[in-house]
Amino acid sequence: MLPAAACGGDEEGGADEEPKVAVSIFPLYDVARRIAGERLEVVCVLPPGRGGHSYDPSPREVARLTGTDLAVSVGLELDDWLHRIVQSAAGEDVARLELGPQLEPRRMTQVEVGDLEGAARSQEAPGDDAGHEAGEHEEGEHHEEEAHGDEDHEDHEEHAEEAHGDEGGEHAEAEEQHEHEHEDEHEDEHEESERHGEAHHHHGAEDPHFWLDPVRMVEAVDLLVAAFAELDPAGADAFRERGAALKRELEALHEEVLAASRAWTKRTIVTFHGSFGYFAERYDLRIAAVVEPFPGREPTPRYVADVLAALRGADVAALFYEPQLDPRPARVISEQAHTPLFELDPMGGTEGRESYEALLRHDVSVLNDALR
Repeated sequence: MLPAAACGGDEEGGADEEPKVAVSIFPLYDVARRIAGERLEVVCVLPPGRGGHSYDPSPREVARLTGTDLAVSVGLELDDWLHRIVQSAAGEDVARLELGPQLEPRRMTQVEVGDLEGAARSQEAPGDDAGHEAGEHEEGEHHEEEAHGDEDHEDHEEHAEEAHGDEGGEHAEAEEQHEHEHEDEHEDEHEESERHGEAHHHHGAEDPHFWLDPVRMVEAVDLLVAAFAELDPAGADAFRERGAALKRELEALHEEVLAASRAWTKRTIVTFHGSFGYFAERYDLRIAAVVEPFPGREPTPRYVADVLAALRGADVAALFYEPQLDPRPARVISEQAHTPLFELDPMGGTEGRESYEALLRHDVSVLNDALR
């Protein structure tokens, strides 16, 4: 195995004879460089410590990508900026590899996109006694209304209209105006997120954060090996050999994380945004809420209240923030809910997290402290 390294690459562009591969984020870069060995120059585009949902590179960072032959991205709207940057630096003929769409992407839940009220409604048990009684009550009222006939119904409507007079019309007009204002506010938020380059995820959208599931990363290795072999056919055997060794290491990593997860006695958490869905699904954790459904945009007071309500209704073990984003909203919620606060890192590339395995082991260590 190659020694661990943070995001990098030759500032001057490396050896001209080596095909250049630009990889959007550190976890993919670390895996890609270990498959490539010395045959390819692999460059990590996003600097360590920066968020992956939006990225505005400096001219020097763009210049590093001159001569890129292959751009490797997550896809699924997370790092669309990569192709714009590479196209600006190296032209339109650069080959592309988007890994996320080829790795059975999971669908984001209502909780992960910030629809906590919808999630609460969907979790209500349709067969409970209260719902049963409500259904019977409604059914009884329905039969009673039919028994009275349409005449009483029409008479009631006439009296109601006379009693309310113009007030009903004014109320309806006010409601319609409120709905339009709410729609305008939603559209403004959507336009603002697009201006900032954010992925505007919605319930059912495909989750791009597949790399936090080491089982899917094993599958990603095969895709990278195939792309590198096409880029450099003479190195195909070496790519396959290194890829096979890396897959064994990632499979062992999964077993290591799985063993650790079996010791966690608490299972319900609040994450900073919807980045840990794959990890939670793989290792049997429940995400009760997320602090920032749109990374980098501070949650509204109403949404903070919804998160606090979700915490009160669930046995939440811990709340987590991410080092790439402002932790203040998480701290506020942690203090108000009296819930312990920890850091989970979805990206790595910084000191102590200088390989993909080191990143996941760091997060597992944090979860060991939070969930045991």
